[in-house]
Amino acid sequence: MLPSGVPSWAARAVLAAVATVAVAAAAVAAGLVWGKDGPAREAAPGDTYAAAPGCATVPAEAVESAVPGAALDASERGPLHNADGATCVWTSVDSGGAAPRALHVDFTANFTDKAGEVSGTASAAERIGQLGSVDELDGASPVPSLGTDATVREGTPGGGTAEVAFRRHNLVVRVLYGGDKNSDGRAIPYEEARDGAVSVAEHLAEGL
Repeated sequence: MLPSGVPSWAARAVLAAVATVAVAAAAVAAGLVWGKDGPAREAAPGDTYAAAPGCATVPAEAVESAVPGAALDASERGPLHNADGATCVWTSVDSGGAAPRALHVDFTANFTDKAGEVSGTASAAERIGQLGSVDELDGASPVPSLGTDATVREGTPGGGTAEVAFRRHNLVVRVLYGGDKNSDGRAIPYEEARDGAVSVAEHLAEGL
């Protein structure tokens, strides 16, 4: 249970972190159930990323800038369908007097299918295309600094969060950022969330 004084946005951030752990654990369990004849779980020689990067890939200074006093509340990874995934969640819910913020980074390294017909890069491009086509309905805008197919959009209705999605070869990266404006629980404007998410994504992309 969360203390009654914790702003509603902070509560959602904590619940999101818990949900992330549950989803990641389910993905690991599903990956272990797949046998040798199931979906591809290993990268092909032509796949640039043989595994999803870990949380250490996200620059510490970028995390601290976006989420002052951040704590890593969730760090999970596991095999997915024709892919390897990793998720990291940082929050500053218990950082003292600062307004609570949260940063959620999702990595998916897509692998060439077992038949060798669809490359990991093609799968990643298709996934980004799907995100973009949906995002257009939510007022998404391009992020040229992260690639021709990168987009940013509202992460939740009504502002407060923003989500960036971009690709590097067969790797799809999604960065979700948001929080409260101050201690009264009002969400930060979308523009501020967007700038924060893009900044973290750009710093992260430099090291990929």
